[in-house]
Amino acid sequence: MPVNIDTLGIQYGCRAVNTLETKVDKNKPPPSKRTHSDVSNESNNSLDLSGIMNFQKDIDEIKIKLEGVTRREDLDRVTKDLIKTSDLEQVADIRSNYNEQYSRKNNIKIINFPRKDKQDLRKDFMETVKKEPKVQLEDRDVVAIHRIPSQKAGPYPVIVKLFSSDVKRQIMRCRKELTSKIRFVDDVTQRNMSLIVRLRKTDEFESVWYLNCGIYGRTPAGLQLKIGLYDDIHYRLQHGK
Repeated sequence: MPVNIDTLGIQYGCRAVNTLETKVDKNKPPPSKRTHSDVSNESNNSLDLSGIMNFQKDIDEIKIKLEGVTRREDLDRVTKDLIKTSDLEQVADIRSNYNEQYSRKNNIKIINFPRKDKQDLRKDFMETVKKEPKVQLEDRDVVAIHRIPSQKAGPYPVIVKLFSSDVKRQIMRCRKELTSKIRFVDDVTQRNMSLIVRLRKTDEFESVWYLNCGIYGRTPAGLQLKIGLYDDIHYRLQHGK
């Protein structure tokens, strides 16, 4: 009898299935199916963890970048005591003027000192001091001497740099004894000279003078003040300091 291949295959397949079914524990409950919600929750948990890790990484990077950044309140605290640029310029100008004036502390400026052809200024100066103020000088006492340009009529002023402040004091103490038109004055910086002129123009001071690198003024009431380059004169006079 001929065998039907299709029928044989079906029968064989059925027996195979039945055989497998007999090996399965029929009392064991079948595994529960995973719902879409379970799959979704696991996916969400994975995404949440990944997001948190990335977010923490971003925070760490921001912290590193902000390590050298100063807070606003820190800046305010540091800068509240800083002076303005204009104040810094004034401080620098005051310091520069003082240094310049200090370098001239042993200098004497001579006004109306006669000019001669082939003049020996050192010799003429020492003879003048010896003759009129009657001060004996040695060669070493005159460190340097020269004329400086001037827009005023007459001979150019002469600057004498003396060896020490003691020598200068001896000469300046006797300068009132000069009988000629020659005058001995302090070698004052241009900025201090401008301050002296400005103080005299205010009519607030009875006298204004230079002494030991400073400018002083005395009011008719007897108030004596040392005035700086950028002092508020009216404030100083009003408060008496």
